[in-house]
Amino acid sequence: MATQPAATGCSLEPALFGLDARLATVVRAIAGAVASVADTLRTASVAEIGTSNALGDKQLVADVAADRCVFDALQECGAVELASSEEQPADVEMGGQGYSVAFDPLDGSSIIGANWAVGSIFGVWPGRGFVGRAAREQVAAAYAVYGPKTVLVVARPAAGGGSCTEGAAGSADGSGSGEATEQQRAERRMVVQEFVLLPTGGWQLSRPDIRIPPSKKVFAPANLRAQADNAAYRDLVLHWMSERYTLRYSGGLVPDLHHILAKGGGVFCNPTSASASAKLRCLYETFPLALLTEAAGGASHDGGGSVLDQTLASHDQRGALVIGSTEEVAKCLPAMRAS
Repeated sequence: MATQPAATGCSLEPALFGLDARLATVVRAIAGAVASVADTLRTASVAEIGTSNALGDKQLVADVAADRCVFDALQECGAVELASSEEQPADVEMGGQGYSVAFDPLDGSSIIGANWAVGSIFGVWPGRGFVGRAAREQVAAAYAVYGPKTVLVVARPAAGGGSCTEGAAGSADGSGSGEATEQQRAERRMVVQEFVLLPTGGWQLSRPDIRIPPSKKVFAPANLRAQADNAAYRDLVLHWMSERYTLRYSGGLVPDLHHILAKGGGVFCNPTSASASAKLRCLYETFPLALLTEAAGGASHDGGGSVLDQTLASHDQRGALVIGSTEEVAKCLPAMRAS
């Protein structure tokens, strides 16, 4: 049973058109959770709570509050069997049926004290559980940016399409295109849409079909410490500078990716090295954002191939990541392979 679009254009309904009814319920729950987190962050303390999560990260009061907002929304919706968060990295029973959701409730905790934009990340999996499954099995992904506006970006199956990115993703060799033809749109399996949270608490569709152009001279260089013993990364940074690329790096993964989608391309690059290991968690960060990026016609890479070709071995699995415009990602591959 598919959800039909509502008559109003000022709602989340365009993101639900053609979806399985339970998946539509999950997307609504994610949107409700994001609205709750946005409200919570206006007053939540950014002080450390005095504890660490199971992955060893120090927790802020805001982290715990955001985590609770998301778990409550997923449990209430009735369409989620298991959920797992970066704050609670285990399979938590939700009591529903249909899907499992992995999420980072507050990505960017290290910069929230400076009142910079932060975000939330969500990956939606069919059925039950995460470990032992390929990232490409995700059926939807989303992120939220909490900045001057609260923005929700959703990657979901296109009407009548399947649940993977086959036919939708650009390739890292630069063969992707920024503007889809009508035939390409018809063949796509996923669509990426942006919504803005209104003062009323509802959502307004702001961009119905986000596509990432194949190239743009914008770079976000994460984990710069890796330059010390990753010569290919050092060469890449020098290339960006000599070619007069524009630096757009906030220290927050979600706002940095959103800049690429909102401003027409670029690249976020997070290689590793022997002395600067991977910090990004696959389940909660790299897998969902790779799905979303490839669904928008961009590319992802972990040094071995598309991030979506990875299989999850554990909740704490970590990895290198480059995402963005296909041609810009291709230029990063030597640094990624040297990770």
